[in-house]
Amino acid sequence: MKAEKRNAKTSQLNKTLQRFHVIRLMLLLGAALTLGFASNVFAADAGTIKGTVRAVSAAATGGAAANTQTTLIAGARLTLINKATPNQPLKTVSDESGAFIFNNLPSGNYTLTIEADGLGSVSRDITLTSGATLNLDVDLTATVNETVTVRAEEGLLSTSETATSNIVRAETLKNEPFRDDNFKNSIALTPGVVADGSGNNYLKGTRVGQSGYTVNGADVTDPATGKLAFEIPLEAVGSVQIEENPYSAEFGRFTGGVTNLETKGGADKFKISAARLFPTFRNVFSTKVDSFRPRVTFSGPLVKNRLYFLQSVEYRFRRDLVPSQPKPNNNITTEGFTSFTQIDLNINKTNSLKFNAAIFPQKLRNVNLDTFNPAATTPNYKQRGMLFSVAEQSVFSDASFLSSEINYKTFDVDVFAKSNLPFNVAPETNYGSYFADTRRKTIRLQLREVYFSRPLKFYGGHSFKVGVEYNRNNVSGLFNFDPIFIRRIDNTLAQKVNFINPASRVQTKYNEFAFFAQDRFVVNKKLTLDYGIRYDRDSIAKNNNFAPRFSFLFTPFKNQKTIFRGGVGIFYDKTLASAGYFADINAVQFPERIVTNFAANGTTTTAPPTRFFNQIAGDLKNPRSVRYNFQVDQGITENMVARVGFLQRFTTQDLLIQPIENGTNTGALQLSSTGKSKYTELQFILNYRKPKFLELTGSYVFSRSRGDLNSADRFTGDYPSFVVRPNEYAPLPFDAPHRFLLTGTYYAPRDIQIAPLFEIRSGFPYSNVNERLNYVGAANQAGRFPLYISLDLQVTKGFQIPFIFKDKRIRVGVALFNLTNHFNPRDVQNNITSPNYGKFYNSLGTAVKAKFDFDF
Repeated sequence: MKAEKRNAKTSQLNKTLQRFHVIRLMLLLGAALTLGFASNVFAADAGTIKGTVRAVSAAATGGAAANTQTTLIAGARLTLINKATPNQPLKTVSDESGAFIFNNLPSGNYTLTIEADGLGSVSRDITLTSGATLNLDVDLTATVNETVTVRAEEGLLSTSETATSNIVRAETLKNEPFRDDNFKNSIALTPGVVADGSGNNYLKGTRVGQSGYTVNGADVTDPATGKLAFEIPLEAVGSVQIEENPYSAEFGRFTGGVTNLETKGGADKFKISAARLFPTFRNVFSTKVDSFRPRVTFSGPLVKNRLYFLQSVEYRFRRDLVPSQPKPNNNITTEGFTSFTQIDLNINKTNSLKFNAAIFPQKLRNVNLDTFNPAATTPNYKQRGMLFSVAEQSVFSDASFLSSEINYKTFDVDVFAKSNLPFNVAPETNYGSYFADTRRKTIRLQLREVYFSRPLKFYGGHSFKVGVEYNRNNVSGLFNFDPIFIRRIDNTLAQKVNFINPASRVQTKYNEFAFFAQDRFVVNKKLTLDYGIRYDRDSIAKNNNFAPRFSFLFTPFKNQKTIFRGGVGIFYDKTLASAGYFADINAVQFPERIVTNFAANGTTTTAPPTRFFNQIAGDLKNPRSVRYNFQVDQGITENMVARVGFLQRFTTQDLLIQPIENGTNTGALQLSSTGKSKYTELQFILNYRKPKFLELTGSYVFSRSRGDLNSADRFTGDYPSFVVRPNEYAPLPFDAPHRFLLTGTYYAPRDIQIAPLFEIRSGFPYSNVNERLNYVGAANQAGRFPLYISLDLQVTKGFQIPFIFKDKRIRVGVALFNLTNHFNPRDVQNNITSPNYGKFYNSLGTAVKAKFDFDF
C-alpha cells in the first residue's frame, strides 16, 4: 500500500509539472509573438558533447606506448541516449577527420555508444552538467581495449563551432602563474585582450564596462558601471568561456565580448579540497604578509543519485605594492570573504533543479594609489554583494527541453575619503583628502526562459532555440562631492571646481526585456550555418533594437585540416543605469560643477565662474556595434594548428559627455548618444598540443583602437574624473598595437608541471596636460609607455600523502613573476610644467609566491 501511495504521489507530481511546463511554453511563445522585450547578456544552459574517434595500433596494447599509432576514423556510428528520454536517441556519424558533435543538450545522464566496422564498439555512461562542454577521445582497437576519455582542452582545430571561443578549464586556472588567484585572470589569456596594471581587461578594443559577464547564465555585471561585480573561489569554477566573436543571438548587452563562468557541482563521492592554506611573504624571507588566500571546498551527495551539494569558502587578503610611494603607506590592501553554495536536485528523470547562493563582501584601502596620489588622497572602498539563483530544467518526451531561471542579485558600493581635508591636485603629488563620497545600492531581478527543440531534419540538420528574459533594476545613490583645488608647480591656485547639490540623492528604476531566436543549420559535412535575430528594449533609452547575426564554418577539403570561419552581426550594448542620473528632471540630479579659473597669482579670477548644468542632448540610444570577422585554421601536423584571423568592429551611439560653454557664465555637461569607436585586429596563433606532455600556444595580435575619450562612465562612475575636458577622437587609453603572448604547460616526469606566461606588448599611449590639466597637443599622442615585457613562471610538484591518506596527493610549488625584472612602469609624469616631465614610475620588480594545494 505504501508503494502504491508513493507511486500515486509521483504520478500526480509529474502531471502537475507537465501542466506547469505547458503554461511556461505558452507564455514564452506569446512573448515571442508580441516582442515586448529588451536586452540582457545571457547564455542558454545547453551542453555539448563532442570529440574524435580514432583507431589505435596494436603496439599500444602490447606495452610499447611510445610506438602508438592513431588513425582518425570517418564514418563511425555514434548513438547518444539521454536516460530521461530513452526512446529518443540522437545519432550521428563521424566526419572525415573523425570528429563528431551533439549540441543543445540538457543536463543529465547519458549513454554514448560508438561503432566502427572491423573495430567493434564501445559504450560509456556520461554525466553532463548544465552548460558544460565535454571533449572526448574515443580510441577503438581490434581487441577489447577500447576507451573513451575526457580531455581537458579541445585545441584550436574544432570542426564543430562556427564562432571560436577561449575555454579555460579549472586545471589551467591553477597551473598558470597569476599574481592574484581569480578567474578574471583567464580573460587576459585570450588573444585580442590587454590588461592594465590595475587588472582591468580590455576585450577586443572595448572598455571594461562594454563586455558581458555571466555565471551559469546569470548576469553578474554592475548595472551602474557595466563592470564585473562578482567573486567566486577558484575551486568552485568548472570553466571560463570567453566568447571572442559571440554571433549567437542568445548573447546581448555588450559591444566587446562575453565571459561566462560555469561552476562545478557535487558528485557521488564526498570530496574535500584546499588551497593557499599558508600565507605568502613579500620577498620570501620578510615577515610582512604579501597575500593570504585560504580556500576550502566540500562537495558530495546528500541523497545518493538525487541530491548533491558543493560548498566553497575563501578568505582574501592581499597587498599590491606601489614602489614609487614611501613605506609603509605604499600598498593597496584588499580584504574580503566569499561563500559559494550549489545544490543540485534530480526531481525525476526529466526534471532537475539547481540552486546557487553566493555572498562576496570586500574592503579595499588606498584605492588608485599611484606615484601622484599618496595614501592620504586615495579613497577606501567597501562592497557588499549577494547572488541567489534557482534554475529548473525540464526534458520533454520528444527530447526537447526547457530551461528556466530566476536570479536575484544585490551589489552595494561605498567609496569614501579618509579625512575632511580639502583635495588639492598638484603637478608633482596630490595632497589633502579624496573629494568624492559615493554610497550606491543596486538590485537586479532576472527572469529567463529558453526552449531548445530536438534536432530536426529539413534539407540538413537544424537545432532551434528561442528565449525570453525580463530584468528589473533598481539603482540608488548618494553623492557628496567636495571642492577640487587644481594647483600649479609653485602651489598657486590655477582652477577650482565646486559642486551644486553636493549631497545629491538619485534613484533609477528601469526594466529590460529580451527575445531571441537562433537556428544552427548543418547543410552537409562541409558547411554549417548559424543565424538568428535578437530584440532588445529597456525603459531608459526606450529603443526597439533588432540585431540579426550570421556566422559560418566551411571545411573545403576531405581531410578537414583547413577550416574557414566567419561572421557578421549587429550588437546593442546596455544602457548604464548611471545615464538615469541625468534623465529625471524632477529628481535631485547628479552634482553639477562650477568651474573658476585663476590668474598666475592664484587669487585673481580670469572670468566669472561657469556653472555647468547636467543636460541630455537629444534622445538617448543604446550603443550600437557592427562587427565582422574572417579566419582560417590550418592543421600542420597531428599536434600543431595555426590560425590567421581578421576582425573589424564599428561602434556608434556610445554615451558621451561633452562640456559646452555658451559664453554667459553658464554651460552644460551634455549627455548624448554621439560617441563612436573603431577596432581593427589581425591575429596569428600557433598551437601545439600533445596531451600530458606539452601544451603550448603562441599568439601575435596587431590591432588599432580608436574612439571618443569622454565616455559617460568616466564621469558618473565610482571614481569620477577631476576635470571634464573637451572630447577628442583619439587612440584609446588601452590601445596596444602589438602583443605577443606565450602560454602553456610542460608535464615533466615525476608529476612536475612547468607553466610559463610570457608577454610582450606595446606600451599604452598617454597625453600631455598643462597646469589646469587640459590637453596639450592631440590627446593620447604625446608618446607611449615603454615596451611591456613580462616573464612569469609557475613550477609545481605532486606528492603522495603517506600513512592514513596515502591514496591522496598534495601539490606544492612556487610562482615567479617578472623573472627578468624588466622595467614596466605604470605611471608617467605628463604635466609639462613639472621638472620631472616625461619620467616613468611605479614598476613591479621580481616577486615570488608559494603554492600549496591538496585534494581529498
